[in-house]
Amino acid sequence: MLVQNNVPLAPLTSFRLGGEAKFLIAIKTIEDLKNAIQFCQTESHPFLILGGGSNTIFRDTGFDGVVFLIQIPGIKCINANENEVIYEVGAGVTWDQFVEYTVKQGLTGIECLSGIPGSVGASPIQNIGAYGQEVKDSIISVQCLDDQGNLNTISNQECNFTYRNSEFKSGKLKQSIVTSVTFRLSKILEPCLEYPEVKKIWNSITMGNRQSQTNAQTQFEDRTFQINSLRELIIGLRKKKSMVLDENDPNTRSAGSFFTNPIISKQETDTFLSLTQKLNLPNPPIFDEKNGMKKLSAAWLIEHSGIKKGDIYPGGVGISTNHCLGLMNIKGTTSALLAMAESIQKRVYETFSIELEIEPVIRP
Repeated sequence: MLVQNNVPLAPLTSFRLGGEAKFLIAIKTIEDLKNAIQFCQTESHPFLILGGGSNTIFRDTGFDGVVFLIQIPGIKCINANENEVIYEVGAGVTWDQFVEYTVKQGLTGIECLSGIPGSVGASPIQNIGAYGQEVKDSIISVQCLDDQGNLNTISNQECNFTYRNSEFKSGKLKQSIVTSVTFRLSKILEPCLEYPEVKKIWNSITMGNRQSQTNAQTQFEDRTFQINSLRELIIGLRKKKSMVLDENDPNTRSAGSFFTNPIISKQETDTFLSLTQKLNLPNPPIFDEKNGMKKLSAAWLIEHSGIKKGDIYPGGVGISTNHCLGLMNIKGTTSALLAMAESIQKRVYETFSIELEIEPVIRP
């Protein structure tokens, strides 16, 4: 086990912000993880977990402890039949590489999650989702190491998935470390076209004159072609919003969506709609959630509170020119970024009495 000293954290995150970690250990196996935990216990060092770094914000002071950089590999097929395939995937596998792999197999379940940065191990923690899909709907179970060094398998139900949340993020499993995730993906279900923006573009695409055949190989090729086309569509949408990591695009020095979409009650929704009418604003997008709750668009709230794409804030930070949820680092600091986030939250609350919650995790 190699213990590195005084490691800059900024290059390990999409924000390119943060100070140094006193120590860093690359974790490639479960045994590495157990040894690293033992090292921290013996030396009385605090530790924290880092995956792809796309949803993590380190403070300018860095971390006076040990960062575990999770790099556990592996995509293992553990069962397959004519309807589905089940994979166990190492927590260190890059999320989009796994999505691409499944799309090439003609599988559906996570195709609309294409282009999301980060690692497989992070996917259940915040229940990643986009364009009508959430990862919870494909997860069977999550394997993790608890704070006592025990390896446990947590069922989908035990994860208690909600919108951008789980027991791993804010519940009883916060101290557990994800080592692998098991997914169920479909050979027969159609690609997901639930999101209006995606469906509209999809319906306008000319797919060519690919004639339906009874030959099984041709049917597989047609299905794979269709799913891959949807993946390319999704990635194209994300690129337009600078939500696909690109070193040549300064807008991607961000965490993608910085705020989650607020979920409010019907009564709160009625109050909100009355307010928007008084302000002579266009009808806001509102989505139905479980138990009569409603989901608002954080982007709409920000834009209609008077904040614009491309706005620059003090300290070398600003808002993406392509998407107002993309708070970005230009040549700034973490403290400047968080000050900008606070000012946006304040502006939205003063305008709509709606609180925006930060999606990335601020460490430590």
